[in-house]
Amino acid sequence: MAKLRDELLSKPSLYSEQDLLQPASEGDERSFALIYKRYYPQLRPFILKYADSALEAEEIIQETFIRVWLSREKLTEIENLHAWIFKIASNEYLSALRKKLKDRERMGALIRNNRPGGAEASPFDLVNIEEIRQAVKEAVASLPAQRRRIYQMSRDEGLKIAEIAERLSISPQTVKNALTACLRYIREYLSAAGHPFLLLCCFFQGYL
Repeated sequence: MAKLRDELLSKPSLYSEQDLLQPASEGDERSFALIYKRYYPQLRPFILKYADSALEAEEIIQETFIRVWLSREKLTEIENLHAWIFKIASNEYLSALRKKLKDRERMGALIRNNRPGGAEASPFDLVNIEEIRQAVKEAVASLPAQRRRIYQMSRDEGLKIAEIAERLSISPQTVKNALTACLRYIREYLSAAGHPFLLLCCFFQGYL
């Protein structure tokens, strides 16, 4: 098996997809990496047709391959790997779309609660909300790796401070300090970009 894996790495084009599935299903990361390299160029244009941005497309693709990796034990049972991976990618896109729709509903409610008489969010507000959400992604992407991971574990995965500390083998206070620094940096990043103060307050009330 070791010889086969070495040959797969040195001459991947000589081997079929089926040659990769068995070692990948057993947890061989190098074989899985070759599957990733084979399908990434196929998935990217497919997801880009529907995603709002290249950044969102990348996130969906990465989530897709995380799902594939978590289900790697099934790889040898899959009759049509192409169809299976694309189905996972489609489901990930739909999940992201549903989350965006819920986010917009929540943000609209937050704006109404912060306006006299509970006025509805205007089209201008909604455009700014989308810009803020995109700016937050950019700010998070520019964070140091450790802080970015802590932020994502807290905000995207919904983990508590103690859970993050346990997973990363660091103290809860370190996690708390990192989150505080992340939020301060993101607020400064958004303020520098000139986003309206009211929308910033609504955004951080709902999501940070």
